[in-house]
Amino acid sequence: MSGNIKQLFKGYLLQLETIVNKVPTELFSESLMDDMFSLEMNAKIAANFVLRGYCPLLGEEAVSLMSDEVGKTTVVRQIIDTRALLDTLPEIHNLDDSKVITDKAGFSEIELCQSDFIHQYIVPNYFFHMGMVYAIAKSKGVAVSKGDFDGLHSYPADFSFVSS
Repeated sequence: MSGNIKQLFKGYLLQLETIVNKVPTELFSESLMDDMFSLEMNAKIAANFVLRGYCPLLGEEAVSLMSDEVGKTTVVRQIIDTRALLDTLPEIHNLDDSKVITDKAGFSEIELCQSDFIHQYIVPNYFFHMGMVYAIAKSKGVAVSKGDFDGLHSYPADFSFVSS
């Protein structure tokens, strides 16, 4: 990954916010299965992964803006505050693979060079949790689309790839 990593992460957060804003408040406690995180927790974790990835690239401890408060307003505020915090941090245009970052992945301790840390750990985890937000919302009938997910695709409202 080269280029403006901060702008890329801010774009990811904007798409998460787009999806979250479409979800009715009463669905934030919903999950795909009883043993899985709720839509709300997945959104909070996704937003948190941006700072969990960016701060260590700067040689700083990861900052978490996750709150114990619950509800749609709290999630949207975390996403907005995460974007605002990113704005205050220095730009990173290139990853330095001579630097190793240590973190925990579940119960595993990981040590990865910067590019592997971002590509193999941060980005996949961000999109896993954002994908869960999308999947839970979609499974509950929220009108979200691939365009909401990536900010690029567009389809007519009545379009479907599958026949009814």
